[in-house]
Order: sequence, then C-alpha cells, then structure tokens
Amino acid sequence: MKSDELFVDRNKKSPFKNILIVGLGKSGISSAQYLAKFKNFFGNKISISIYDKFKSIDKQKSLLKGLEIDNFHTGIFEASMCKQNSFIVLSPGINPNEVICDGMVVNDIFLFLDYLKRISSHLTQIKIVGITGTNGKTTTCYFLEHLMKSADLAVYTAGNIGNSPLDLIDNLKEKDTVILELSSFQLRLFIDIPFPRKLDIGILLNITPDHLDIHKNMNEYFNSKKALLYNSERTIVNIDLGEDFVEEFNDITLNCNSYSPDNLKKSNSLVSYDLINENDEKYIQDNQGFSVPISKLKIPGEHNVFNVMASIAALRCYEIKFNDYEKAFSSFQGIAHRMEWIKNINDVDYFNDSKGTNVASTYAALACFDDKRIILIAGGDVKNQNLLPLKGSIKNNVKALILIGRDAHIFMENFKDIDCIEIVICESMKEAVTKAYRLANQGEVVLLSPASASLDMYSNYIERGNHFKEIVNQIIL
Repeated sequence: MKSDELFVDRNKKSPFKNILIVGLGKSGISSAQYLAKFKNFFGNKISISIYDKFKSIDKQKSLLKGLEIDNFHTGIFEASMCKQNSFIVLSPGINPNEVICDGMVVNDIFLFLDYLKRISSHLTQIKIVGITGTNGKTTTCYFLEHLMKSADLAVYTAGNIGNSPLDLIDNLKEKDTVILELSSFQLRLFIDIPFPRKLDIGILLNITPDHLDIHKNMNEYFNSKKALLYNSERTIVNIDLGEDFVEEFNDITLNCNSYSPDNLKKSNSLVSYDLINENDEKYIQDNQGFSVPISKLKIPGEHNVFNVMASIAALRCYEIKFNDYEKAFSSFQGIAHRMEWIKNINDVDYFNDSKGTNVASTYAALACFDDKRIILIAGGDVKNQNLLPLKGSIKNNVKALILIGRDAHIFMENFKDIDCIEIVICESMKEAVTKAYRLANQGEVVLLSPASASLDMYSNYIERGNHFKEIVNQIIL
C-alpha cells in the first residue's frame, strides 16, 4: 500500500489495524509514546506491538510503563510478528533488509511529518529544514540553529542529532522552525515513498563513501540522500559533489540555491554562494550582492566554512533582515566531539573528533593542522571503507599513528609502508592516550579522529569521545 493511499487527509483514519515498532532505542520509545497517545486517531481497534532483538520483554515493558501496548517480542525476528494490515516503524540503526514483511515500513520522521499534515491543524505555518550529507550534518544543524536564534527565530533541532522530532510536538507553535538532521539510514525509506509533508528547505552538504556495510552500493547510498531533494520545496546543494552526482540532479525540478568554494561561475542556481579571497580576508558572497567576512569564525577547518555557507544560504531563504553575522560567528564555540579542543598540556593541544566516523571526516580533521605535526589516534569499526585516501595526509602530517579497536590491523596493513612514522596498536583508549602523551613534543597536536564507527568498543561516538576527554583530563603533569 502506498503512503498516499494511507494518509490522504486529516479526516481519514488509517486502514492499518496493526503497528509493529522495531527497535526500542530513542526513536522507538518516542514512536511508541506518540502512537499510544494518538491511538484513537489511527483507529479505535488498532494494535501496537514492540520488537527488540536485544531487550528482554521485561525491559521493554519497563521502558514503556504506562503506555497501552498490546504485544512484546524479542529474540529472532519472525515474519509472523507482522500481522495482516500492519505497518512497521523502523528505528534508524536497523537494516531494513533484516525485517521482511508485506506491510509498509516507515520511521519516526515519517510519523512526525504525517502529524504536521493530518493531525496538527494549528501548525500550518511551521517550517521544516532537512540537512543531510556524509559529513558536517551535526555542525551545520547547530550552526544554523545558532544563526536562527541570533536572528530571533524560534527553532528546534531533532533527528539523527540525537532526539526524535516526535518529542517536540507538545511544545511546537505556529511559525516555529524544526531543523532535522537526516542520515542515509533515515532517508533510505523514502527512496520509494514520498514524505507525507514536503520540507520547506532541504540541504545536501556532500557525498563520499560511507555506510557501505549497510547500503548495497554507492548508488543506493546516493539515492537515499537525493530523496531529500525530491521532498523539499526549496533546496541548497553543494555543487562540488562531483560531476557524476550533479548530473543526477538534472531530473529534479529544483528551486535551488547552491554553494561552492570555487565554482560560482558554473552554477545556474537562483542564488549561488562562493568563497573568495580579497585583501588577505576571506568572504562568503553570493551572486546578488551579499558578502560577509569570516575572520570571526572560531571553528577550525575549511570544511566548516562550507557548513557555514550552507547555513547562511538557509537563513537567507527566510528573507528576514539580519546583519549580525560576524557577531554570530564569534559567539559560536562549535560542538562536542567535533574538532573539540580539550586542553593544552606541555604546549601540546588535545582535540576530540570522535564524531569523525569515516575517512572523509578524518581527512578534513587532518587538514585543519597542515602546519603542525600530529599524533593521530584512529581505529574502530571501519565499515568496509577504503582507507587509502588518508594515506597522503598521514604521510605528510602525522608523526605517529596510534590504533585502537577491532579493525586496527586494517589500518596497519594500509599504512605500514609509510616511512618515518611510528605505528602502534593499543588495547585500550587509556593505553593510546598514554602513548600519545609520551610521543608528543611542544607545538604538536594529539588528535582523536578515528575514521571508524565506535560500536566495537563503545555504545556510540559520544561515549568514545567522553572517555578520551576523561583520560586526557586525568593526565598529571
């Protein structure tokens, strides 16, 4: 059954009688709370069931205490859990290929947008901004939020950034803005079905190989990202994605703004943003006379300038009067676990880039210190990535490569032939930080940027980053 057959207008009840929530993480719990609250809206006889492979039924019940849930399941997923006339609410971390059913598969993003379309008649003017890309999503979300608050706009962030948008519904007011960080895991469900409600602005930051342990190939990965553009009224696109990707946009009718570090002349977009150098100062400018210097920007790295460029393009879509960009630049301190400065010890700076979970992210992190020697702590779950694009940066910038995690040996195999750098495999983060401390000399940098996922050692990148910070802060001079 297609989504447009299911969700026609706010007066039509769902023909589905059974809902199965798969995965009881943050989004699963939020989905259960939302569906239980609006159970009668979906149908008087609707049944809500829960499945979580790793949580016992007692644990599931304790997490959802007080909610009207009909069935609980654990262990191996069975097709019999998907009853007739059912749809599945899938948590983003679960591979949909592992859940086989004849019903419709949605997620909490779908439920939120359906809520805005059919249930919340008082929120017709609310604006939704979606941000996706391989890298830079979280930084762009928080910086855009910061810009909007600086411009006195009411704004919330949700999605892959850590909380479900369903948690916001009780607080939303007319003319608020919700910024959604959207991963390929969340967007892949929309390759074949439309959003219940189009986003006002969709932002595509970049595309590089990632999550190829889940996606069948790069084409599937790209199509998940492209789904955002099909489902947005206005789009902001990095036109330096590469010719192969940009050509794919030709079949999309784009009300498009674009940005680029050096391709302003190539763009046919409504508004194009560029980065220029003038009188020893860098400026973000567009093709309509807008220009702002970026000298007050405190977050390091050219890649962050591009994230800022995308954020400015989004804010200016609102067509409001705002001129305090430099003040907003200077007051933004960055985000935790993304090129986060921890402390200086013996004239050595320690940085936490635990959110650097892929090759492109670590490549960008290394580029922030092209004038310094780096002791790099890396490793974890490589996710079937090709590590070789890092080789040049490691050869030129890295003094020592300290490896942790399950796939440390893969890093070793890829980089063992680089001369003049020390490569060490450590059993723990504490051992890695201790080794880095002993190797680092004045003026150098110790950088945690793993180019890998964290789940082989930690519950998530946040736990990994916090552990790194804890160990660094325990160093006794």
